[in-house]
Amino acid sequence: MGIFDEGLSELTDHLSFEKILGGDFSGVISLFYIALLIAIYSVLIYHFYRYIARRDCFKSSQREHTKIVGFLKYFLLFPFIAVIFFLGFSMMLLFMAKNISLNLVLSTSFAIVIAIRICAYYTEELSRDVAKMLPFALLGIFLVSPSYFILEDVTNKINSLPELVNIATRYILFIVIVEWILRASLTVRYAIFPKKEEATTEEV
Repeated sequence: MGIFDEGLSELTDHLSFEKILGGDFSGVISLFYIALLIAIYSVLIYHFYRYIARRDCFKSSQREHTKIVGFLKYFLLFPFIAVIFFLGFSMMLLFMAKNISLNLVLSTSFAIVIAIRICAYYTEELSRDVAKMLPFALLGIFLVSPSYFILEDVTNKINSLPELVNIATRYILFIVIVEWILRASLTVRYAIFPKKEEATTEEV
């Protein structure tokens, strides 16, 4: 107890409200801005990964001929969503990957998006876990080692992207085709097991 009392006494001797209130708060303000940026990034990523992890990218239509409307949405609109998914993960990898080629960045982004979409048709909880790994890993690298990111290198890679537009378009096309196959498989499953779908809807 003597050592504890001595340490507590030393602490109170050094504690000064005058120094606390009269100190330089510029560092605190800078940290507040960083915290604000982290919060904004986290909110954006939260909505991004939850959306890509959803099995149904579009809300169910209440109109007549819902099957036709749903088909048109996935046939006409999903390709644009696939572009957003693909570009989003590609940009994250551009910041994270220093010594890998752009071709490998695009192929890895393609694999990640396909894995997330497949998992979404199995269970959305799993797809969310897969979808949020890379964005929050990027945030972790930034917090631990901000100097890891060299803006000039990222800019040079982005400027080189037009050279790989054909490869990127091919990957996006494959993503769309895989999504169509998954939707068709889901439709067939519900046609075979309609009661299971009704039960699932009631539970939700």
